[in-house]
Amino acid sequence: MKCNSSLDWQAHLETGRRYLRTAINGRTRKSVFSNKLTHQLTAMAMEHLLVGVYQYHHKMPEDHTLDGLVDGILPFCNMSSNLADEIKSVGRYEELCPMAPVNPWEPNDMEIQAILSIGRRVAGFADFQIKQPVTQNAV
Repeated sequence: MKCNSSLDWQAHLETGRRYLRTAINGRTRKSVFSNKLTHQLTAMAMEHLLVGVYQYHHKMPEDHTLDGLVDGILPFCNMSSNLADEIKSVGRYEELCPMAPVNPWEPNDMEIQAILSIGRRVAGFADFQIKQPVTQNAV
């Protein structure tokens, strides 16, 4: 089976954008989209968007936590320290894949607006990165 790697990064970016759109549009249906679900959708959107950037640059992330994705992307992509810290803060609200049960937490409406704003900024970051030429050492 032949794998077309140029489509892999595009698929990750599109999936990330769909998760983010779903989270944003879900704000009008709070009976279905709780703040916790919106947070999780936005975090998954960010993960897919960042993995798409990795793949565009012919890299593979070693860690799929938001912290790990940000730390791994910094050597080959210019990301502001402010955005890096904000992305990491979204991952710290709640472990999405905990090894042990954790205390339930649900963000309030103000926190959700901040999380969605960060998600939008990650989408903008990804769009900007794929317009940049792939560096020679990225291959």
